[in-house]
Amino acid sequence: MKTLFKGFLIASLMFIGVAASAQTKIYSNVGTIDVTKAEYNGDQVDIAYTVTIDPEVQNIIGLKGKKGIVITTALAEGDYKQVLETLVISPAKGNCRTAWLESRCEDVTNNVRYFNAHATDPLVIKSNYTLKAKDWVSPSTHLTITTQEYKKEECLVRLNGPKNVAKLNASNITPAWANLGAGDGDAEKHLSTKLYYPVNVTSEVDDYLENAQALSILRTLDSPNFDVTSIKINGWASPEATVAYNQKLSEKRAATMKDIVSGRYNFPESVYTVNGNGEYWDGVEAYVAASDNQKLKDWAAKSYSNLDAREAALKQFSEYKDIFNTVYPRSRFADCDVTYKLVNFDAAAVRSIYNTYPEQLSEAEYVALATLNDELDKAVVEKGLSYYPDSESLNNLAAKAAVAEGNYRQAVSYLQKAGNSREVLNNLGVCYMLLGEKESANQSFMRAFGLPEATQNLKELKKVQ
Repeated sequence: MKTLFKGFLIASLMFIGVAASAQTKIYSNVGTIDVTKAEYNGDQVDIAYTVTIDPEVQNIIGLKGKKGIVITTALAEGDYKQVLETLVISPAKGNCRTAWLESRCEDVTNNVRYFNAHATDPLVIKSNYTLKAKDWVSPSTHLTITTQEYKKEECLVRLNGPKNVAKLNASNITPAWANLGAGDGDAEKHLSTKLYYPVNVTSEVDDYLENAQALSILRTLDSPNFDVTSIKINGWASPEATVAYNQKLSEKRAATMKDIVSGRYNFPESVYTVNGNGEYWDGVEAYVAASDNQKLKDWAAKSYSNLDAREAALKQFSEYKDIFNTVYPRSRFADCDVTYKLVNFDAAAVRSIYNTYPEQLSEAEYVALATLNDELDKAVVEKGLSYYPDSESLNNLAAKAAVAEGNYRQAVSYLQKAGNSREVLNNLGVCYMLLGEKESANQSFMRAFGLPEATQNLKELKKVQ
């Protein structure tokens, strides 16, 4: 048996962590903060940053007097916060340090530092902290900065923040992410399409309704990448006219569709099965089910001696005109159900089906299409999950993308829908490790025992225990 998409079966290392943020503006005319280190290793957090105060800050606080800028940095995650320090910036030739301001700052932290802005050159303040990590701290925790203006009438006015300036970087651990297979390419698949016909018409109608799209999909299957094993064509007619007439009409429409397909594409004659099925009532039934007219619903539930009598009774309702104009046009068609196997993955062919009939792609095809390039196509993954919400492979890909973006909780939610394979359990452990939930990580890796990635990750976990 051939295995499709072998390249996606190989496990790969996924190095988690991003560099500290680039220079970030604190607030207009205040300055910038440049984070050079924001690292988490499970037990402690290392933070290093430089705050640069522009001389233009005095446009806010004035050249002298008791006005100033108060800057507070903190680690924050959700409702939890740990203040690192508060910086109080006075004018170049003034002093905003008052007993009231000291009291307010010390209510927040005992680490308060006072500076005077420079008149012409930037004021550079360097900070470096190593902290014992609290229980809530994880690699999804952010370094934040809050900026306030202090006024001489003894009040603090918030200018900006809390503003996220850097996410903690779990650079001391390198978890191994286990990739999953995309499935087998030998499984039989079905693709269904339709050709519509105007009233009483059985001839070729390429440009009617969605016929051009239907023919395009059949053209896609006419390639060495697909092995078509059967084509079942069924013709249908709308209920107006007699049952006998509509039976013949449906047979002609089926024959016409067969002639169109066989005349344009190179499928073997032996794969065709052609039938005329007479009148198509499903559209009418759906219309009645959505109607508020109880008498119309009673008509649908009643038994008639034949379909001609049933249609004659339907004509007595005021809704018949709407049914004739909106339902009947889509009751005149020939449908075509193709059974095929995907022999070789062809991106263009699969993308063509994705763009027109996305519900007819297999789980394996969604995985292959999403991982076709170096960068995961998240839109394809999301579309695939709408059809295969419990897919192990697609949920694993969605989780991998979420981890790359630092959304570890979201990754956990995807993996919890992906089943209990050793690969999934290993990847769940990776998420817990990055969240700092070491016990849950250990349990997940132990349940994935025997998987090489899980063995490696247990070693990595010891670094943060």
